[in-house]
Amino acid sequence: MYKLIQVRYRNNREGLIDDVTLNELIRERKIRQFFRPSESRWVDVEKDPVRVQSSGFTGPERRESLRPAKKEKPPGMISRLLRRKKPEKLPRAEEWFEQGFVLLHTTDRYQEALRAFASAIALDPGDARTFLNRGMAFERLDNIEQAIADYTRALELSPNDAKVHYIRGLAYWRRDLTEEALQDLRQAAELGYLQARNFLKAKKAL
Repeated sequence: MYKLIQVRYRNNREGLIDDVTLNELIRERKIRQFFRPSESRWVDVEKDPVRVQSSGFTGPERRESLRPAKKEKPPGMISRLLRRKKPEKLPRAEEWFEQGFVLLHTTDRYQEALRAFASAIALDPGDARTFLNRGMAFERLDNIEQAIADYTRALELSPNDAKVHYIRGLAYWRRDLTEEALQDLRQAAELGYLQARNFLKAKKAL
């Protein structure tokens, strides 16, 4: 199982994320610090040279970039190796999404689901479904901050998705951001989402 990393957002809220999402947030300058257990300290992402230098990579690529360079093999040896072993087929974004979806909705392995969705996003950052489902995984791990960020990205890609407005509205409600919550829930209700209407009726907010 992948270990989650504790991060501190720019608004000083904290949450747990996977290592692939960590690189994503560093590139987008959405966090101030992350906690490095091996050194028992918070690392400032603006000052840490390793992270700044490698922020263009994700997951295994970043770790690979930190290893010593291998000695170059003679051309003849390279051609023999290529004939001997076919390159492995890498998973596509859709395959990563399907893996994450199953992990999220049929198991409690939310950390692995996060990493699968993050890998899908790295390959295809234009799929609103992936951001929605990753947000749901973050919410189940009680990282509401990152869940809302993912729901927001999903709505940027698909503005009229009533379900996402509803889910983000509930996340805002959990954060006691009542005005933002009601705005999303009313939008979902206007788009015909019945659960949003029922929620607003129960809160006498219609």
